[in-house]
Amino acid sequence: MTEAAEIIKTGMSTELWGQRFYQEAAARTESEDGKKVFQSLVDEEGRHLDILRGEYAALTKSAEWVSLDEAVAMAESVDPIKLFPDAASAEQLIPGDSTDEQALLMAMDFERRGYTLYAQAAEDAQSDAERVLWEHLAKAEDQHYAYLQETYEYLVNNGVWYHDDLERPFFEG
Repeated sequence: MTEAAEIIKTGMSTELWGQRFYQEAAARTESEDGKKVFQSLVDEEGRHLDILRGEYAALTKSAEWVSLDEAVAMAESVDPIKLFPDAASAEQLIPGDSTDEQALLMAMDFERRGYTLYAQAAEDAQSDAERVLWEHLAKAEDQHYAYLQETYEYLVNNGVWYHDDLERPFFEG
């Protein structure tokens, strides 16, 4: 398997675990605004996972990169649970005694790791299409981090969750 396909697999794993983390965080958070914050990230991680699934399908079949839209169209051909069976059976990702603030800090760490992976892959990209993919995902992870950090600061300083549909970042993908 090519190095690029291995990076995509790492990215898929990161997105899959991030999605699981955010699902768990949404389920355990009592605040409706907190649920909305985490659910929006569940959806975003799902879109990123679809892009990576499609690129993985393209690379393993033809060794060619495809556009983001083409990748999304090909996503259904790759089942990430077959690649990462532990993700389906994992126990609780967030310790039961964690506060909402601690869950946000853990989420920020997820996003920081994803950003680092994608930013490095963009630097090492061998083609424009590959660079576009990694830069797109790095930018999205950076935006997720900034949004989580803003939410964390708001929660710590004001004692309530920050969630405004008009202010929430829009992520393509």
